[in-house]
Amino acid sequence: MSLPVNLEDAWTRFAMSVFKVNGLIIQAGEGITNPLGQSSARWQVLGRAYEPTTVAKIAQDIGHARQSVQRIADILAAEGLVSYEDNPTDRRARLLALTSDGAQVLAKIYERQVEWSLRIMEQLSPTRLVRIANGLEGIAQVLESSLDAGGEG
Repeated sequence: MSLPVNLEDAWTRFAMSVFKVNGLIIQAGEGITNPLGQSSARWQVLGRAYEPTTVAKIAQDIGHARQSVQRIADILAAEGLVSYEDNPTDRRARLLALTSDGAQVLAKIYERQVEWSLRIMEQLSPTRLVRIANGLEGIAQVLESSLDAGGEG
């Protein structure tokens, strides 16, 4: 059975390219974080907890299920890298915040990330990268509007 997929149509080519770049960024993130005993997933949660926020908001921001973010947040809390704080606007949804140990780990991750980024940027045009980022943000807005309007997703 053959699938009715044209891998050369603009949308499919775009989506496949985004998936590949996403996978490579995650792989690079693992290389940045693993020597520090962390992972890309933990880094995403630590980075969002820099300013206290809810697990649900973190999940929404990074596009993951709330339950998976909750699992990571609980592990980080058990390790003393984040803590749960009372939320003045919602008693049921506590805020996740970095501890001083978490801030130190995050700072070390960012040091490694900056070193990596500088090496990568030697091969990329900052101007072109900004144009691509602007285009991706525009596509994200279209997709969000489509999903908000009840579009398939």
